[in-house]
Amino acid sequence: MAVSYANRGMSFEHLIERTNVQYAQKGIATIQKVPVPWKVFYDRKTKASRAIPEKKSTVDFIGCYNGRAIAFDAKSTRERTRFPLSNIEDHQFKFLKRWQDNGGISFILVEFAKKNEVYILSLSELEKWLRKANEGGRKSVPYEYFMTECDLVKSKNGILLDYLGVIEKCKS
Repeated sequence: MAVSYANRGMSFEHLIERTNVQYAQKGIATIQKVPVPWKVFYDRKTKASRAIPEKKSTVDFIGCYNGRAIAFDAKSTRERTRFPLSNIEDHQFKFLKRWQDNGGISFILVEFAKKNEVYILSLSELEKWLRKANEGGRKSVPYEYFMTECDLVKSKNGILLDYLGVIEKCKS
């Protein structure tokens, strides 16, 4: 059975959504998936025939944690050795940058699906990689970089994917 390119990473997003429910139930944070507005097309019989995104979305998740606004995007790759920077759309990076510049917490959660690993890529590090790519450098971040320089996100304290625990560690 072929998997639709549009649904790539969907199970990763569902894992994050379940994690966010756990955070809410424990009173740790309120973080929600940002819905994408869809334009629905109808056939002659008023039956929906197809739908397309109405406009570019900002990022996948926004909310509040410890009195601060939080925004992040979730990216999944099936690559084993690298994370393609083409997975980050320009408007998403700009949104996260503005969010952070206004005092919010911004980052990218990166899943290496074939390795079953999730890492946090800080916005400042992402910005460095994007700048180098725009200057003719690498168009991807090597997996080894994630292993040595980024924080691995794991299940902890009864939370499926405790990314906020990693964020807290980075702040101290």
